[in-house]
Formats: sequence, C-alpha cells, structure tokens
Amino acid sequence: LMKINQAILGWIPIWKPVAGWENPSGTVFLASQVLAIMILPIITAVSRDVMSQTPRDQIEAALALGSTRWEVIKLAVLPHSKSGIISGSMLGLGRALGETLAVTLILQTISPMELSQGLNPSIFTGGETFASKIARDFAEATNDPMALGALISAALALFVITFIVNAAARLIAERGVKK
Repeated sequence: LMKINQAILGWIPIWKPVAGWENPSGTVFLASQVLAIMILPIITAVSRDVMSQTPRDQIEAALALGSTRWEVIKLAVLPHSKSGIISGSMLGLGRALGETLAVTLILQTISPMELSQGLNPSIFTGGETFASKIARDFAEATNDPMALGALISAALALFVITFIVNAAARLIAERGVKK
C-alpha cells in the first residue's frame, strides 16, 4: 500500500519516499492510521447518540411526504445532527492529540540520530508528537532545568491546543442546540 501511494502521490512532499528509510513499523503514516482507528469509536458513539435524538415528528413528516429512507436521512436527520457530528469529530481529534502510549510504542523504534537529521516533511519517516516526546524524555529531563522547561512548555502548548479544540467543539454543539 505504501509503495502504491508513493508511486502515485510521490510528487507531494509529505508522500515523498525517503531514501534509506527501510523501517515501515516506525512511521508517522502508521501512527496516524492507529490513531484514526482509536478515535473512530468515540466519533461514531457521539454521532449515533446525536442522530438518535432527531425529533420523531420530523422523520415521520418526511416519510409522510413520500421521502425515501435516504432522503429522510439527508433532509431530516443530518441537518438536525450536523453540529453534534462535527463536535464529536473534534472531541475525537482532542483525544488523538493527547494520545501518548500508542504513538510512543509505534515510534519508539526511531533512534535519536535519525530525529536530529533535520525536518523531513515525509510521513514515511519517523517523528514525535508532543505527548510522546514528553512521555519518552521526562524521566531524563529532571536533572537538566533547560530540558525540563522545554518539556513543560511542550505540555502547556499541548494543553492549550487541546483546550481550543474542545472549546470549539462545545461552541459548535451549543450553536446547533439553539437552532
């Protein structure tokens, strides 16, 4: 799958194959697939709950006007639950931003020398997230005040980003309820 994607989309910098990178188990591509699978239950559970709260009168009215099942979903259910689906997706994104263990375990095969070679935009190389960097380096940073300060700054940035995503999800959900 990676070779097909690289052959078709290799001209885009994030899909460009990296010479010498032969470790498919420690790539950002694999970590993103695992995170997508991990947040899928959160998104589907929230979306299902929101869709089930569509007023029965709206569904029956659409059916009485001769709508098919898919037209009922398109015309009655989805407009009613659009903000809930979006906020559920954003909550799943907030969950993925803070995920530590799965990303750390997938990306732990990377040596520090490979990470220090500079920024490579390809998703078929190794990398780190805020959470995995904090989890991996915190035990060693307690002796160095500069390293500890850098990790605390990274944790603060992660907290702010997650807070903004969750606040945006709450605003979207509240906007949908007022309509």
